[in-house]
Amino acid sequence: MIPQAMREAADLKAGDRLIVSRGEYGITLMTRDEAEAKMWANLVHPEVSLVDELIADRRAEALKDMED
Repeated sequence: MIPQAMREAADLKAGDRLIVSRGEYGITLMTRDEAEAKMWANLVHPEVSLVDELIADRRAEALKDMED
């Protein structure tokens, strides 16, 4: 059981599902939302806008279609 003070500090609610991972410095507990945010942060460079990349891809596809 996670002590109450730690649950409150982490804003954990009854029934929250946690992901447990073991790393170089010990065990980490995180919520699914935190794990998902960490995953995306590791996949996408902070200076890259996925929206801008998607728009650029769509424009390139549209130009290609117009040329055909």
